[in-house]
Amino acid sequence: MDNNQKKEEFRQHLLEQRESIPEPEFYGASADIIEELKEQKEYQNAGTIHCYVSMNERREVETRVLIKEMIARGRDVVVPVTDFENGTLTHIRVESYSDLEENRWGVLEPTEGEEVSLEEIDLVIVPMVGGDEQCNRIGYGEGFYDRFLKDVDCPKIGLMFDVNIIEQLPTENFDIPLDKIITEKRILTTD
Repeated sequence: MDNNQKKEEFRQHLLEQRESIPEPEFYGASADIIEELKEQKEYQNAGTIHCYVSMNERREVETRVLIKEMIARGRDVVVPVTDFENGTLTHIRVESYSDLEENRWGVLEPTEGEEVSLEEIDLVIVPMVGGDEQCNRIGYGEGFYDRFLKDVDCPKIGLMFDVNIIEQLPTENFDIPLDKIITEKRILTTD
């Protein structure tokens, strides 16, 4: 079995596992993860924060409340917009949560706004399907974040539920490890 097949098996298993988390546990663990994120120096020191908008029905760690809070506190918040044709993300500054609308995958994205260069981003908060103890991540398999993260020179912090940490993921040379993974039970780092 090659790495792609192994990754796909892991991905399917991890998605099923994540989607089976009961709603109260999902929201409680998400809140714990976000509180831990806010304690991190990378978060506290960041001027411009790039954050995914969670797909709560798919049980991604809930970031919608965090985004609303960051905007309300005057933080500089950037969210990704998916370009399905080119397989890339663009990065748009968000002034108000109400600027977000669902794309064809059901992901909330801004319909307009100022594009931000990668050099302006001080922290990327990364969505994950699963991860391992070496801070490798597995996403949905489309490569949007891999292509983005390889060009970013700032801390990258993944948020996920502890049940989806495995000992070691199969990796390839284009996979970008994260600086930290925060779960409701622990923080994994690469240093």
